[in-house]
Amino acid sequence: MGRQQQKAENLIGQIVPFAQNGEYFFKKGLKYYRRRELYKAKKYFQRAIQYDPNEPIFLCQQAAVLAELSEFEESNTILKRIIDKLDSEMYECYYFLANNYAYLGLFQEAKKYANQYLKFAPDGEFYEDTEDLIDLLSIESSEMNIHLEETDEENLILQQENARELLENGKLEEASEILQQLISDYPEFWSAYNNLALAQFYLGNVKKAIKLTEDVLQKNEGNLHAMCNLAVFFHYLGREKAVEHIVAQLNIVHPIDFDQRSKLGVTFALLGKYEFAYRWLRWLQKFGYEGDVSFYYWLSISAFYTDHNEIANDAWNKVVRMNPEKRNAEPWLNSNMAINEEPLTSSLLEQFKETDNEEKKCLLLFLLMEAGNVESLEEIKRIVSSDSLHYLEEFTNHMLNKLTYDNHKVSPRFVDGYNVIDTLEDQNGWSQIIQQKIYILWFRVLQNGVNDPSINFKNNQAWAAAVEYCFVRAEEYPISQKEIAQKYSISTSTLRKYTQLVMDLI
Repeated sequence: MGRQQQKAENLIGQIVPFAQNGEYFFKKGLKYYRRRELYKAKKYFQRAIQYDPNEPIFLCQQAAVLAELSEFEESNTILKRIIDKLDSEMYECYYFLANNYAYLGLFQEAKKYANQYLKFAPDGEFYEDTEDLIDLLSIESSEMNIHLEETDEENLILQQENARELLENGKLEEASEILQQLISDYPEFWSAYNNLALAQFYLGNVKKAIKLTEDVLQKNEGNLHAMCNLAVFFHYLGREKAVEHIVAQLNIVHPIDFDQRSKLGVTFALLGKYEFAYRWLRWLQKFGYEGDVSFYYWLSISAFYTDHNEIANDAWNKVVRMNPEKRNAEPWLNSNMAINEEPLTSSLLEQFKETDNEEKKCLLLFLLMEAGNVESLEEIKRIVSSDSLHYLEEFTNHMLNKLTYDNHKVSPRFVDGYNVIDTLEDQNGWSQIIQQKIYILWFRVLQNGVNDPSINFKNNQAWAAAVEYCFVRAEEYPISQKEIAQKYSISTSTLRKYTQLVMDLI
């Protein structure tokens, strides 16, 4: 027994006492932070906070990491808690808040916190950086003069974050609704316009996406995200001259913001400008930028096509760690990689050639016009002219007239009939799929009635209301005649009259 006790005492003597506390985890977090391994740093700082939830230094460092991970809202919550409840003299929190709000595009709020830092810390570590930030904010504020109450600002952040998550998850129509409301509430909040343009582009509403983007550039000249988006839109439409014009402007841009540099690099990669893409994306990686899957995806591609194979493989390994299902799916091994795909509208052109359904042909012509693709429409014009397809030729002419200053021959009756589509588009409250079905129904009516002189297509509102009502009735949607009539500002008796005309022509 004595020998066993001695053995146990010897064993205990060999055990080194080890007490983990908040300071231990904080130091571990700092180590990873200095190595730019931000997710690990975040984890250890969080462990430190669990031991001491009221230590301002722990919280401030966690807020800094969260900001670098673009988790600005949570970072701001921590920083405000430090100032309001824990240490009102930790003035660097004002500087971090100013930076966070600047990244969010809330320039008035950023300027407020920057000025507070200058007031409270005239000899502070970040004084010169804050003065530089205020200079930049003065420029940005002159371009985007949004004055927000605190509650409005919080609402704006929440809505913007919600829309971003919906976009990332492919819920484009839901994201569009939020972004449209943001634009209505804040008419100079340019990032909402840019995100809405992306959502509309992915929904297939290319014409609307381009118009939104061009509006931003007209009102906020030089908006980098808008320029990048427009270049990508034109690229997928095959409008390479327009792309090169924008690329020439982007080549001389040198943004200071990391996210803008990432946007620029990813855009160059999407356009196949791999040298430019690699320069920006690799620079960001060297300086510790923690990008998302998309960042490493395009870094891997641009590195591969500029003969930096080791970096390409390292970047791709990061993609696989974030998305394990991508294992063994390197994009340069895939012949169908997005960069090598034909422009977006080529599939519409091929569908036009393959289908015998004239209503579908009309829809495809309409979508090509919406996409701004003059070349495909001109090719179709040659096809339908040689085949003596007069109805489709006239439709094609009208689509070309809407995109060019040419004067292709179109009868006034046909123009009146087509204007019903414009009315339906203006009153669009349906999903893209349903809207296109309604268009096809109208194309059938127009085809069957355009050569009948007894039918007048001038009352666009009534025809549009009638064709929508016929569709919703056939699909058994719970919408009444009165609701449709009110939507198009006509009487129910007029709706009944034109509904009968539509039924006769289907």
